[in-house]
Amino acid sequence: MPIVARVLIVEDDADVRDWVAHCMLGDGHEIRGVPDGATLRRLRADEPGYLPDLVLMDYALPDVDGVALLAELEEVWPDVAAVFVTVQWTGEIIDRIAQTGRERIAKPFQPDDLRAAARRALGTGGRQE
Repeated sequence: MPIVARVLIVEDDADVRDWVAHCMLGDGHEIRGVPDGATLRRLRADEPGYLPDLVLMDYALPDVDGVALLAELEEVWPDVAAVFVTVQWTGEIIDRIAQTGRERIAKPFQPDDLRAAARRALGTGGRQE
């Protein structure tokens, strides 16, 4: 049985953000989406009680890279699970994501792969063991 969770999608491409949401809705999750770090900061300011269980995030955002944004999020949401969903796969980016201990999946992805990564993250806090 899938874990029903509050899922926040941080993705600047609206079509990809909608596709990720569509994939995750099948498991009954509550979905929110934002296009960038600035919008996420406004969401936190406007709704201080909002706490996602899982953040599915792109690495290459228009105003901040995903690793830097995750570090910022961990200051206010220390136990949030996270998965990087990105097309960016240079050696440096792979290393930076690996240093977070978070799982990453490549775009394009299969819906089952995304859901499986989300379930693993929710079970471990998003850190790879």
